[in-house]
Amino acid sequence: MEPGHWYRLSGNRPDLQLPPTPPGTRYLTDGDPACDPALNPATSLPARLRRLTGRYAKAPWSGRGDFRSITECWNGAVLATRFGPNGAMICFGGGHNDYFGSDVHAFDLAARQWSRISDGYTSGHNNAYGAGANYPTACYPDGSPLPPHTYGYVQYDPIGNDFMLLKGQQQLGPDVVPTPIPHLFNLETKRWRRGPKHPAAALNSAGFSAWDSARRVLWGHSGDDGNSFTGFYPDGNNGDGSCGHWGPCYPSKLPHKADHNVMAYDPSRDLLLVACHQSNTLLALNPARPAEPPVVLESSSPIAISPFAALEYSAVRERFIYYSALDGSAPYSISAPPGDDWGAWTSGCWRWQPLVSPHNTLDPIADAARHSRYTNNNLSHTFGRFRVARFGGREVAILVRHVDSPVYGMLL
Repeated sequence: MEPGHWYRLSGNRPDLQLPPTPPGTRYLTDGDPACDPALNPATSLPARLRRLTGRYAKAPWSGRGDFRSITECWNGAVLATRFGPNGAMICFGGGHNDYFGSDVHAFDLAARQWSRISDGYTSGHNNAYGAGANYPTACYPDGSPLPPHTYGYVQYDPIGNDFMLLKGQQQLGPDVVPTPIPHLFNLETKRWRRGPKHPAAALNSAGFSAWDSARRVLWGHSGDDGNSFTGFYPDGNNGDGSCGHWGPCYPSKLPHKADHNVMAYDPSRDLLLVACHQSNTLLALNPARPAEPPVVLESSSPIAISPFAALEYSAVRERFIYYSALDGSAPYSISAPPGDDWGAWTSGCWRWQPLVSPHNTLDPIADAARHSRYTNNNLSHTFGRFRVARFGGREVAILVRHVDSPVYGMLL
């Protein structure tokens, strides 16, 4: 890989002279549980005819948008560094009336293959999913969570080896019922756990989060229809079927400007950085003093900050990496001003630098759209489906776009 160039890493025609990914593991859609006869038997004559003619046979959990909603409808992903030899991208989500399946999927970076690592709740009848199916603990009978639009609410804990989802849904369908119940999927046991319900926080649509590795807390900020900035600590068994505990709940840090922003944690400076598209600004939050208001930072950004973007921290470079699908092939690094204290970092200018090579020839957003049948849904969405994987002293940006398009990589 040449630095600053995008490459197709998987699919039927990957770059870098790589062999095609084996059939059945080539694309995320290969793991659709509705296409598995053991999980979704075609019992009616119309369903049998659809399957015999190669057409899609809906499952009780398919919802309005079917399996494609995992990437097409407001959902993110995480990079799990302890799943597989070199880590894996973990995808989960559905939301509202789009998809009700609680299946979990992994793209193994070493094998360059997709697999379904959890089937989810597939034994329910039609009335077990969607409107009218209410679950007070936000879990299906098998313990898996009802899948919300995950937005930026999903992160990864490398110590616990857990995929973490900060919010829950008591009911899906056109009129969803959100609830502040977090969920954790352990990538060793392949089992879900849930946290306790927060008594006051409203973590509804369009929120964002960051994993604080120093304190082992998942910080979360609600969108505009929520009310809070708070943290969930996953450790500890509560003896009532739940784990972990919540920290204090603080009012919204960004009233009426919180929808679809993005946040990441810098462990070297102990700082949370927020990219706010409504005000086109960078803001700093101090996790050591979470009650304090955000600090607006001076920034040299050459672009407009976008909604639905991704923000990662580069441990090798000790700076942040920002990416939006609206910028096509161009991720950016964001470096802090010089200094060794909070005052220096919040008073100097944060510098942006493009990471794409001027000789790059592949735009992953346009290329994925050409590969996919699903090119009309939310093309601007990135969320956590852009992550940075580390290989020794090198880092590779990994991008998941559509359920039927390749996974892309760029050596930073």
